[in-house]
Amino acid sequence: MLNQMEQPSNSSSNSSSSSSPYPPFVPCFTSEIKSLIISLSVAHALLLPLFLYVITVGYQRWRKDGFLAPFTTWSHIDVFTYNVVFLDLFNIFGTFFYFLGAVTKRSDVQMAGSGMFGVFFSGQTLFHLLTCMERYLAVVHPVSYLRLKGSAGVRARNVTVGCVWMVSILIMALIVQRVIPFVIINVLLLSFTSLAFVFCSLSVLCALIGPGPGRTRNRVDQSKRRALNTILIITGTLFLRFISSMISSILQNVTSHFEYLYCLIGWSSVWFLVPSSLVLPLLFLQRAGKLTVCGAKIK
Repeated sequence: MLNQMEQPSNSSSNSSSSSSPYPPFVPCFTSEIKSLIISLSVAHALLLPLFLYVITVGYQRWRKDGFLAPFTTWSHIDVFTYNVVFLDLFNIFGTFFYFLGAVTKRSDVQMAGSGMFGVFFSGQTLFHLLTCMERYLAVVHPVSYLRLKGSAGVRARNVTVGCVWMVSILIMALIVQRVIPFVIINVLLLSFTSLAFVFCSLSVLCALIGPGPGRTRNRVDQSKRRALNTILIITGTLFLRFISSMISSILQNVTSHFEYLYCLIGWSSVWFLVPSSLVLPLLFLQRAGKLTVCGAKIK
């Protein structure tokens, strides 16, 4: 969606919209692109019950544990999951505003939708990174991880969560003000996080393969296997996003003189963000014992 905010270098459009930071409405809102936006809206509508269910489970837990429990006693990974769910809801509203702005030809409403998407894109990626780092510490550095579960670690986590939101908003502001192109932010953010995910995956895998003190390779701790599975699932979805973003960025640079293709490629690449929205909510419900298959709970 943010890719559409950057004006393609088409000389025919410069004369009509050279003073506007938004793309022209006609080539970027054809019937095909409209169908893509509608299909994405339908996908978001199908995901909405999942997000609302996670929020409901969290709300019930919040009422039971107390008002300050999310900031004091809840686990790091649960807090990260709740933040990702709120970001996904943010993205749903962003898609709606973008579609509404395109239909009504209100560039300010369209830009508001793109801004919401930008906060979601950066924030979700960073929270996935924090989740992988949390699992990495739990397996590879258990002593340090136990310290992080104390009050000092909880305070550090709360500050980190606030910083992620601030960084996401700052990145979005830089893109909106055209200080930094979105493609650069996209490449830097996804490249850094992808390397971090690979490092975490390999480190946890080595910790599982090694026998370690007091245990053999045949008696691997199941919690560490689950930690590895979590990291691998997140890594897989983020690599899918990384590859699709890189391919779409290359194709958009090649087709930058053709606004229709430029916008069509940008909207098509948004589909590859959907799997990453499923990971943490489903893993959260699995930990809470809320997932059922044929009437049996998955634990």
